[in-house]
Order: sequence, then structure tokens, then C-alpha cells
Amino acid sequence: MKRLWEKAGAHEGASPDAAALAAFTVGDDPETDLAWAKEDIRGSVAWVSAQLRAGMLVETEAQVLHEGLRRIAEDIDGGRFVIPPELEDVHSAVEVLLTERIGAVAGKLHTGRSRNDQVLTDLRLWMKGRVLEGRAAHLELVSALLDFASAHPEPLTGYTHLQRAMPSSFALWASGYAGALLDATVLYDAALALTDRSPLGSAAGYGSPLATSSADGRQAIARDLGFSRAEEPVTASQLTRGLVESAALGALAASAHLVGRLAWDVSLFSTAEFGLLTLDDALTTGSSIMPQKRNPDVAELLRGQAHRVRAAQREIEDLTLLPGGYHRDLQHTKAPLLRGVNVGLETLRIAVLLVRGIAPRPQPLDPELYATSEAFARARDSGRPFREVYREVGREVKEGTFTPTSRPPAPLPDLAALHARLVTIFSV
Repeated sequence: MKRLWEKAGAHEGASPDAAALAAFTVGDDPETDLAWAKEDIRGSVAWVSAQLRAGMLVETEAQVLHEGLRRIAEDIDGGRFVIPPELEDVHSAVEVLLTERIGAVAGKLHTGRSRNDQVLTDLRLWMKGRVLEGRAAHLELVSALLDFASAHPEPLTGYTHLQRAMPSSFALWASGYAGALLDATVLYDAALALTDRSPLGSAAGYGSPLATSSADGRQAIARDLGFSRAEEPVTASQLTRGLVESAALGALAASAHLVGRLAWDVSLFSTAEFGLLTLDDALTTGSSIMPQKRNPDVAELLRGQAHRVRAAQREIEDLTLLPGGYHRDLQHTKAPLLRGVNVGLETLRIAVLLVRGIAPRPQPLDPELYATSEAFARARDSGRPFREVYREVGREVKEGTFTPTSRPPAPLPDLAALHARLVTIFSV
């Protein structure tokens, strides 16, 4: 089959390697583009309306195009839409199928548009949805951690350098991760702000002579697509390719980073040596040779997820260090974007299940953990310098004679304040 955008005479004198070269240029677009096929239809529907406003279509043509696109959207929803390799990408597949169904008027769909602003529009719409999905999953994890903290005020050893340090609590441990995640929510908001701009109408990066590329025309398209505004100027659209993807992946990577640290804790705390947590059976797997083993595989796999998201982010950043304008190697950014986003979203969903599947095993705290509070109390009560009583308590600990005069209750977080922050962020 001849490609939709193939130049005249392209097959004349073609070499035996033409098929290999064609497959190389197409790459994995027929597989990756299925992820944003529905977004491609949304962009095309808005483009038909834009052409109608610009006088490039009459009402009857627009109605036929809209109906044809609606039917293809139904095929996508029903899993019946495919992208044959010879059609390269979702844009060509949609137009060919549309032509088969409604005839020559389908050829007017592309007027004033480039595959460059088509793919940008598809990716922006898709990323906007995924950023919002990631933000919601991120906050669901916060909620799960706060639920755990509310249910478990029991004392817990606090560690630094993996050595016993000071008294803590299971509530303080879990809420620490919740607070860090709440702080990181601004990364999703920043990613959304970058993503929420319409590139449609920028064509190949320099607009077109049609009204659809005017500032007013592109702003109307942005409204139709639910973007907050059009990207300005048109030349910025190609320059921000890679930047927007990196921001979306960066937000997910920050979540995955904190999940990885949480998973490390769970892996350590659930060992027989620490004995601080128990894991639901669903979070563990057995050994193929040792009958007694229960391995924390879910936690261990979660530890590695942040590296995978960061790898996708770095791949895109490296690929987009290019001169201004469009370049074909930008095509390579689609696969890592899809992979990185899917990994990030999966990480958040599984992390919620991890938190819901762990239970504390409270243990008496080592008296030495109260050395700091004892030093503070002696300094206060005697009026002596802290450094003096610090050395005194240190000697007692070393000699094995230290006994704290009091054992303050385990520190607890301000859960009401954390819940209030969560409610405020949820409402934005």
C-alpha cells in the first residue's frame, strides 16, 4: 500500500532494501499510537470545527466528518481500531478509514494541519489526562498513609544510619511519607500547567496562512479541546516537546522515589532481624527451594520503579537536545513517554495496596533511645551546659549503667493538620 504522504515517484527504482528502510522510519508508532488514538479523534473533531469557522468547510461537510470521526471513536472504544504498519501512525490510519467510510470529503480533514501539530495535540491531551490521573493516585497514597498513621500510634524505633536513634511511632513514620508526598504535589501542578496548552494550529511549527493558525483561531481551538490557552507563539510548540514530557515524568518519578524509600523501609522492617512489620500474604511470594521463605517481592519491585521512570525521563531529555523546529528523531520520544507514564501510574496504584497490606509488630523500645531526652532533662533540671550532661549520659551508655529517669510518650504527628492539607489540595 502506498503511504498517505508518499512523494510522487517514490516507488520508481526502489531498492530491495526499501521495505527495511520503511520499517525503520515507521518504528513502533503503530503500537504506541494506539495509546492516544482517542485523543487523535478529539483533536480532529476540534479541527473540523475550526475549519468550519474559518470557512474552509461548509456545514454539511463538517457534519459528515464529525459523524465519521464519532464512528471511529466507537471502534477505538470497542477495541476494533488497528494501525496497519504500512499506514505508519494513528493520523494516517484515521484518515484512510475515514475515507473508506465517507468518501473524498475525508481529504479535507487535514487542510492547514501538519502531522507535527497533530502528534503534539495527541500527546498533550493524553499527558494532561495522565497527569491528572497521577495526581489523584498520588493523593490516594497520601490518604492510605494517613489512614495507617491514624490507626497506629504505637511506639517505633527511629533509625539513622540504620542504627537505633530515637523514639518514634508508626504514625510518625507513615505520616512522614504522607507529608513528603503532599509537598511533592506541586510537581503535578507544574506539569499540568505546562501540559495545559494547545499546540493545534501551529502546523509544522510556523503556523499556516489560514485563520486556523491566527491567535484567535488557535485560542478557539484550545477552548474546544479543554486547554486553558493556546501555546504562544507557534514556534514554541516544537521547542517545548520534551520539556512537557519531562515535567510529567518528573512528577511521577518524584512519587516513585518516595515509594521506593517507603518500600525499602517495608523490606527492612519486615525481616526477622527487625521484626517491626508483617506483610499480607498477597504481598509476598515463596521460594522455589526453601519452604519457609516469604519474600517481600512487591516491596522489592517497587524499589526499582523510580529508576525506570527516571530512565524514561532522561531518555526523552537526551533525545530532545536538538536545534529548534521538528526533527524525525523526536519520534523516538513516544515509546519512553508511554512506558514511563505507565510505570509511574502502576507504582502509585501498587503502593496503595502495599500500605493497606502491612501491619505493625510493636516492640518495647531500647532504653538507650531515651538518652537524648534524658540529657535534655538533666540540663534543664541542673542548669548545667548541655555538652556536659551529653558526655555524662554518653559515658553511662558506654559503661552499661544508663537508666532513663523517664520515658516520654512516643511522638505523634499532627494528623489533623495533615488531613486538612490533603483536603485543601484535593479541592484544587
